[in-house]
Amino acid sequence: FSSLGRPTASANAPPKGLGMKLGKSQKTNQFLESLKAEGEVIHEDVQPKLGSSRSAAPPLTDPITLTVEEKLNVTLKRDGGVSNFDVQGQLSLQILNQEDGHIQVQVLN
Repeated sequence: FSSLGRPTASANAPPKGLGMKLGKSQKTNQFLESLKAEGEVIHEDVQPKLGSSRSAAPPLTDPITLTVEEKLNVTLKRDGGVSNFDVQGQLSLQILNQEDGHIQVQVLN
């Protein structure tokens, strides 16, 4: 306390060295190493793409284009378990010439 009876700044400051630690912990590294030992392929430091993948696609020039797009939304637990797994898919068929409009596409589930 100061001479005026107020707590000093150091009395209110949080203890140093106990803040959030960023980066991979030893436990995470051990988990990844065990997955690698089991034959799993691990891609580290993967950054998600920003923006839509469609905006980067070149303009369509083929007379018939069939596009399959799948999106995965996965939430993992700290222990490696899966808490949420969602798959969404879209199948697009684009035909530039009207003469080619009589096409059949067979899709197997």
